[in-house]
Amino acid sequence: MHSFTHEGTKISYYEYDEREDKTNGLPIVFVHGAGSSHIIWTIQAREFSRTHRVITLDLSGRPSSGTPKGCASVEHGYAHEVSALVQHLDLQDFVMVGHSMGGGVVMSYVLNPQFKKPRAIVLVNTSSNLDIRKLAIGLAIEFLEEKLLKIKSRILGDATEELRIIDEEQRLKDENPEMLSRDMDACDEFNITERLGDIDVPTLIIHGADDDIIRKGRARKLQEAIPDARLALVPDSDHNPMIEQPQMFYVHLKEFLDWIEGKT
Repeated sequence: MHSFTHEGTKISYYEYDEREDKTNGLPIVFVHGAGSSHIIWTIQAREFSRTHRVITLDLSGRPSSGTPKGCASVEHGYAHEVSALVQHLDLQDFVMVGHSMGGGVVMSYVLNPQFKKPRAIVLVNTSSNLDIRKLAIGLAIEFLEEKLLKIKSRILGDATEELRIIDEEQRLKDENPEMLSRDMDACDEFNITERLGDIDVPTLIIHGADDDIIRKGRARKLQEAIPDARLALVPDSDHNPMIEQPQMFYVHLKEFLDWIEGKT
């Protein structure tokens, strides 16, 4: 784990790089969602570090990072923390991947003309409007489905890496209830729907086809509104396709990265 200070607040980040040739592959910055942390990207960090420099971070409010005074903000807080990370690492040519609230952070980052522009972005199960009041029923359904999956897996003795990640993420939420509450407040204030047409970098939207929190119809609206966007729906996946269908997620992201890196 590494860290730096942004406006008086500690921000922790993690780097993974197993490349034999360090000149190959664009750096990838992964941004987690609400109530989450870098842990959510465990599988992707391992897989993509073989071909790319991978960077994950813990946004402010996580136990490993500090918590600034005042309310959290997707656009004016978290996006600025990611920009500070990019500046700290002096990244010049990179791709950003954001999940759920992290997708909102990535879109906000791209829409800020003062920030270094990424080569491309990837939006995972996210929306341009994260008003939690509209997502409450889906959150409840996903919570119950996740609980049932855990019970079934434990009965069958199927302790997969995916379940261990889910358990770690849940433990993080249980031990730090103020973290999730802070993120939810930030999501309630986030709506950039009218600005989607200004996103001017190639965009891949990866979306779990069975997501009850942010339904696939929203993903299609993102694709229609962002000028250079493509959509990959992941079957048999809910809100976390990078955990629920990691191999399929890997294929979609790798194909997009290969295409971006092949462009002149």
